Amino acid sequence: MSTEHAGAHLGALDDFTEARRRAALEQVLDRLRGKSVDLLSYDDVRHKLKARRRGPERLEDVPVGAIVGSVDRYADFTRTFLPKESIDPDRWARVKRAMTGPSGVPPVVLHKIGDAYFVVDGNHRVSVARQLGFEQIQAYVTEFEARVPLSPDDRPEDLIVKAEYVQFLEDTELDRSRPDADLSLTEPGRYNTLSEHVQVHRYY
Repeated sequence: MSTEHAGAHLGALDDFTEARRRAALEQVLDRLRGKSVDLLSYDDVRHKLKARRRGPERLEDVPVGAIVGSVDRYADFTRTFLPKESIDPDRWARVKRAMTGPSGVPPVVLHKIGDAYFVVDGNHRVSVARQLGFEQIQAYVTEFEARVPLSPDDRPEDLIVKAEYVQFLEDTELDRSRPDADLSLTEPGRYNTLSEHVQVHRYY
């Protein structure tokens, strides 16, 4: 490695160290606030929302801030894709050098559910892109459709209510018969009560 490349690599390693420091701080603050610091698990979300594939893969520019989950690396980065302890510093630094160099990097691969995106391939690239302040990143996107909308602001604890909402809609079909009705609730267990009211209304 030339002196110039060595210097660039050391600089990227310094950036990684700073990102790790911020990740540790983010984890402490979110725990104090009682919020989850983790990325969303794609498999968990798809299962709970019963999402189904919609259409072919397409190439597009995706808002980096809307990428809030991963298929298999959701435990390796914080909610804002800061690297945790399991991430190899050298690999992260090499990706950063490639993304800031003349050759660039290939598009990442993402799954989309609602307005949220999940990384299939390219977790390190997304992590570096967020630290570099990129607003968008090029990606191959496959979209999945769910009866209940998913937002980039949703956290793991929100999925409990959304999963109940999905089951409620499957049982009642109210999103088909009353598409304009807003039936979203915020507390777990309330959809059972609402479903009982619907059944009583149907009876009478």
